[in-house]
Amino acid sequence: MKIRQVYIEGFGKFEDFSLNLKDGLNIVFGGNAAGKTTLANFIRYCLTGNLAKLEDYRPWYSKKFGGRLETDEGTVHFGSGAVDPEVFLFTSFLPEHVDDTLEGSQKISSLVSESYRNLFPAREMERVMNEDFSSLMEKEKMLRNEISNLEMKINEWKGKRKKVLLLMKKKKNLEEELLKSRRLLDEERGRLEEEKKRQLQSIDFHLEEVKKKLLDVEAELKELESQIVSSKNDLEEAYGLFQKLNYLKERQSQLEMEIKELEKKYNETREKMEDILKDFSCRSFEELKLRLENLRLQMNLVENEHRARMNEISSRLKRPLEEIERQMNTINERLEKIGDRMKKADRTLSVFKVLVSVFLTFSVVSAVFIFLASKNPFIYLTFAGAGGALLSIWNYFRVKEELQNLDSEFVTISSQKRELMEEKNQVLKRLKEAVGVEDIDGLETVLEKQLNSRMFEIAPFLAKYGSDPRKALENVENQIRELLMMKDSLASSLTERRKNLEELTEYMREQEEEFRKALEKVGLESVEELLKQLELKEQLLRLEREKKDLQNTMKKLLEEKENVESMKSSQRIKELEERVNSIGRELEALEIPPLEEPYGLMEQLTKKRLEFALTEKIIENIPAFKDRVKRKYSEFVIGYTEEFSKELSRVYREFFGESMVFNVSPHLAVAVNVPQEKSVMRVLNTSALKVLALHAKDFVSRVLEIDLPLVIDNTFVDLDDEKIELLWSKLEEITRTRQVILFTSDRRFLREEPIFTL
Repeated sequence: MKIRQVYIEGFGKFEDFSLNLKDGLNIVFGGNAAGKTTLANFIRYCLTGNLAKLEDYRPWYSKKFGGRLETDEGTVHFGSGAVDPEVFLFTSFLPEHVDDTLEGSQKISSLVSESYRNLFPAREMERVMNEDFSSLMEKEKMLRNEISNLEMKINEWKGKRKKVLLLMKKKKNLEEELLKSRRLLDEERGRLEEEKKRQLQSIDFHLEEVKKKLLDVEAELKELESQIVSSKNDLEEAYGLFQKLNYLKERQSQLEMEIKELEKKYNETREKMEDILKDFSCRSFEELKLRLENLRLQMNLVENEHRARMNEISSRLKRPLEEIERQMNTINERLEKIGDRMKKADRTLSVFKVLVSVFLTFSVVSAVFIFLASKNPFIYLTFAGAGGALLSIWNYFRVKEELQNLDSEFVTISSQKRELMEEKNQVLKRLKEAVGVEDIDGLETVLEKQLNSRMFEIAPFLAKYGSDPRKALENVENQIRELLMMKDSLASSLTERRKNLEELTEYMREQEEEFRKALEKVGLESVEELLKQLELKEQLLRLEREKKDLQNTMKKLLEEKENVESMKSSQRIKELEERVNSIGRELEALEIPPLEEPYGLMEQLTKKRLEFALTEKIIENIPAFKDRVKRKYSEFVIGYTEEFSKELSRVYREFFGESMVFNVSPHLAVAVNVPQEKSVMRVLNTSALKVLALHAKDFVSRVLEIDLPLVIDNTFVDLDDEKIELLWSKLEEITRTRQVILFTSDRRFLREEPIFTL
């Protein structure tokens, strides 16, 4: 964009003003306050629509505020904002004073970075980063499928080979097992013959032993049968009667012992009853009951007599004690209240002591200040402190007097309490002298003791039956009742046992007669002969059972001998024969198929695997390759920082003859190492900053390809002639590509005719 005409309707000191501009360098010359900055800011506001102190440029003589720019791209109206303000300031506007161009800009750095991204190397690197390398992926997939198919075929061959090897191993195992089974079969048949021979010999030996035992048993049976005189039933009947008689004798002895024990207990009970009657001097239990009732009546009379005496003493002393207790309680309550008031008064005294000290100190300090400063406020403060101290002293003595009165009252009431305590002690002393106890509550205990002592004086024998007379009487009655019940029970049991003994004795006589007849029946004279016959009978029965067992054993041995002789095979031999036949049939049915070696497939698989490994290696390196490209891309898109740094170092060396290393951040902020990194705005002087700002704006405008006019507002008036010469060369260079509008008050820039002089 090139500005052809500037027209101002009203802006600052300008009114209805126009200025025609040309391509290349346009110099507007004027002294201080001639309006150079006003014109520069008018152009800035027209293009950007942004000006911080716009209100300062209100027209001085006109109410019209505005204007326009005529450009080769059309009319730009006042404040229309056709250009981004930040872009314009950073690339096309140099104010009179140092601006913040060298501090950098996030927005401008983004635009510069985007410009670098649009360059051909950056686009190529982006293409590489976005490349998915699908052809290599397809090739890898195809090779993987081919390798998988070849491996599948080889695995099928391996499966067939494994089956053939298994069949061959199985055939070998079957042949070995067949030989082993045949050997075991021959051994088992030989073992069977030897076992048959051994068993037959053992059976024959046992048969001979059984026959010999059987003959001995039969001979012994004949001898026993000749010794037995009667039948088995008669002997058992006689033996049953004998056992019955023995049991009856044992029962008779038991009854006699029970009768003796009952007679002993009966006599002991009678002796206890006689002892009780003797203790109470009675001849019968009726007389004893009357004596006990008489004692109970005497006990009641004595108890009533003592209780009346105790009630009289209690009623005479209890009322004064209650009155003393009531007065004591009242005095204690008054003492507690007085104590609380004394504590409160004591705390109040402490407070007033502190207040007196504070007010006196305050008054003394105020007096010192009066002596030093002689001012009225301190006089007032001194009197106020003295007054507060006097008031506190008066209250202190008032409370102290109250405390003394309370103390006197406390002493008086305490003396009254001591008098009441002495009176109470006198009453209790009289009680102790009269009854022997120290308080009213002990009267009941004394009454009980005196009653017991009196009753034991009347009936001293009661002490044998308990420490309490009433309980002793109850114990006597309970013992008598229990002894009478026990006497009746023992008498009844004794009568019953004697009757049972008589009946048992009569029954034993009858059984002895029957036993004698049973012995005569079997032809025996004594019990010893009966027991001997029974023993012989038992031996006979045992021998008959033994004979029967031997006959059964002989029969089993003969059957076992027949079975052994008929045995031609065993279960083990049958299993081995079946096993041999089964293995033979399995060997006949077993067939082993032929198998060819897969050398061609294995060669193809090796080649494909090598090709796949190479392709896989290439694919594995793709991410690393992309990472390198990405790093190069990142370095390239921020490469403007390095170029910018070099450009600034070159300019500084050219203008100021010194080497300076500049560091440019990605946000275009410029710093310098002196010795540590600092912003150039804090290190360099104004002239250097202005020169660097011009070249920075030119660098950014070239990168962003900005064709806006470069507006310079009297910026370089403080440079020396040498630097002005270098700067003029730079302006000539800039005018080759863009329009330059130079507002200046420095005549050294009038190298050509100005287009306008203010």
